[in-house]
Formats: sequence, structure tokens, C-alpha cells
Amino acid sequence: MSWSKKIGAIVFCLSISSLYAQNDTLAYSNPNLIKHQIGIGISKFVNSAFSSDKNAYEIEYRYKYNKKIALRGGLIYEKDDSESGFVTAGLKIGIDKNLRKYQMWTIYYGVDVMGNYSNYKNIDKDIYASGIAPFLGIQFNLVKNFSVSIEPNIYLNYFVVVDNSTFENKKVQRWTESGLGKLGYIQLNFSF
Repeated sequence: MSWSKKIGAIVFCLSISSLYAQNDTLAYSNPNLIKHQIGIGISKFVNSAFSSDKNAYEIEYRYKYNKKIALRGGLIYEKDDSESGFVTAGLKIGIDKNLRKYQMWTIYYGVDVMGNYSNYKNIDKDIYASGIAPFLGIQFNLVKNFSVSIEPNIYLNYFVVVDNSTFENKKVQRWTESGLGKLGYIQLNFSF
């Protein structure tokens, strides 16, 4: 493990332990004060210790619409300008509903609709993906503004690949892919 990853892991552990030391329960007594939540996967900080997932988005946002319903969105973007580089961009939108709240735990369920685009320079293929993913979320509120959550889902994705480098008549391929996603993927959330 490189020094930067070790330092990042130490800072992360220290920040989590300092969160437990705080004793502010204002958000639990009046949950209507917090409307916004931004989340990022812990694997972005400490990749070797936590799993990543191809169905996870780099940054996710939740807006608490009312006491039970939240509207959701997520973004992913990555670009590599090397000779065999690529570009990937994606957007997801969704909705979730609180199923049960117990002290510092919240259990919720919902559905996300996703769309992604990828292009790889060395093979000159455009890849379009769209999908749907119903999920069950479990969130543990560490303190007023910080929580961790997991959201295992069942996804169904539809892919269209356009091969721009072939001289064959059939340049487009289509297929579907399904499975279990975001198993073991932990997300760190900041609420405000």
C-alpha cells in the first residue's frame, strides 16, 4: 500500500472515531431540518480495503422531499487522454421511501434508472447502457451530519455497442445484463 493510501486510511479512521465522540442529537429529534445528502463510496478513499462496484456512481445526491420520500441522483465521469484512452460518463435518477426508522438506523427501498456512455479510443467503440435497479438501503447515522449506508440492488442493464472501426455490415450489437449489484459497497454520506 502506498504512503498516500496509508495516510488516507489513517485520516479516515481518525475522522470516524471523532464522529463517535460527538453527542448532538438535534437531527434525530427534528429530522425535517436536514434535506440534502451527498454520498461517496468509501472505496474511492481506501480502494484496497473496501469493494468497488461497476454499478456504483462516483457521487450521489439525495433530496428529502418529505418525511418518507427522497429523490436521488448520481454522476460518474472519467476520462483518460492516453493513446489507448477512454471516456465514461453516466447519470442516474431515482426515488426511495423510508420503510422503517429505529434509533440511529434507517431502512429504505427504492429504484434507480441509469444511463451511461463509454468510448474507448484504441478499439473505437461507442457503448451505450441504460438500466433499472430496485434496491434495499440500510443507513447507520453516525452523528447529526454523517452516516454510512449500503444499498444492494438487483440490476437489469441494456447495452448497445457501435463498432466504428469495422467494415462489416453489422456494426451494432445489443444485449442485456442482470445480476446483484453493490454488494459490500459502503457509502459515506454527509447531510445538511
